[in-house]
This record gives sequence, structure tokens and C-alpha cells, in this order.
Amino acid sequence: MRCRASWITALASVILAFSGLSHSARAVDLLNDTNTSLVSSCQQPLVNCSPRFAVSVPMTVQQIVTYHQQVGPIGAVLGKSIGLLDGTGSPVGTPSNITMQPATPGIVTWVATVQIPLVPGIYTVIDNQQDTWIQNGQSCDGPNVPGPQCNKGFAIVTGITTASLAAGGATGAITDCLATCTQPSISSSRPHYSCSAHGPAARCGPGAASADNPGGGVICTDGKNTTTCNCQFGCTTR
Repeated sequence: MRCRASWITALASVILAFSGLSHSARAVDLLNDTNTSLVSSCQQPLVNCSPRFAVSVPMTVQQIVTYHQQVGPIGAVLGKSIGLLDGTGSPVGTPSNITMQPATPGIVTWVATVQIPLVPGIYTVIDNQQDTWIQNGQSCDGPNVPGPQCNKGFAIVTGITTASLAAGGATGAITDCLATCTQPSISSSRPHYSCSAHGPAARCGPGAASADNPGGGVICTDGKNTTTCNCQFGCTTR
């Protein structure tokens, strides 16, 4: 299935690092092939849509996100699954329940919160509805993957080093939040801006209109860095 071309600011283009974690543990994006160029659903053959990423040290994946053309109501997660394969093509970890969140008009994210330990190697993100998985020529396999290819489904894989996790680096509940502009931008060539934050101190919500924020917007903070998205003109992080 092909979806209508659309502009999108990916959820993770303004992803903020985990904060408030002891032992200086920081979550990192093991894969983030999202971008703001025109998108369509995965090209045929669909088996070529799954992006790969490399892990050089033991890591524990905490979240997997994929982006899809919206088909049906948000929240209809029955039958949807995402996961990982190792270099032999074997599943890694236990599938987790999917939640859905709006990203930009016509696009939704599938989010799986997991705890999947990985050893160094090459891994593949799998998604059971590739006909609605969005991609473009700039969405490519991650760095250090042999023979990297593009036109891969938009995906974000976030994790923490297993050593930091074992040392207590992820104590406390990890929370996630997302704020998305509810009004369209002033031009059809601009995306519907959104921001997200992660961690125990994460806060997301509307931003009041002001001289510096005409028309209002949304604000997300992880307790250290703050991203402000003007609903008309874009996002800045400080």
C-alpha cells in the first residue's frame, strides 16, 4: 500500500537524552533513521524495508518506535507487533505490547517499551505491517552496518549500556511524554511540529503564545534540556 506523500517532523528529531539517572547513565539512539523529507509507505518488495543497526558493546534496548501511515483509529493496536532479529535472523527478546501516538497528521507512531539485552552484533527491526510503514530515500541502515541500504522504514531504537543498567543506572520509573501541535502550520510545505521527552523528570505540554512564540506551540523538557516547538515555524532545544 502506498500512502500519500507527506511532510513529517519525526518524533525523535527532538528526542532528549535521559536525565536524572545515577552513575551518569545515558540512553542513546542505537538507530534513528527518521528525517523531515517527503515520505511514502514501504516500497516493494516489503522484505527490504526493515532497517539494521550495529551494536559494539553490550546494550539493553528500552524502547522501539516505528512510524506508520494512519489506518483506522489511533489506539487500535490489536494485531500490531514490532521487534528485533539478530544476525542469524532469530528473534531477540520478548514482544511487548504496542501503544500508538500521533506524530503528524496522517502519521502515527507504534511504541514498544522493552528490556532486551543485546550483545555486540548487527540487528534488524521487524514490523508486521510494512505496507503502512513509512520511508524515504534518506531513511537508511544505521552507522557501521556492512552494505548499508536506504528506503528503510522509519524507526528509533533506544537503549542503555548493559553495564550501566546492572550498576543501577536506570533506577526509578522511566516515563515518556509527547506534545504535538494541534493547529496546522502556516504552509502546507511545513510539518506538524511535535516534541518528546524521556525520563523521570519528563514534562510535555502546550506552550503559551508570546513575542518569541507567535501563535503558541508545545514544550517538552527532560529536566535538563527543553525543546520548544512553535506550531508555525519549528523547534529549538536549549
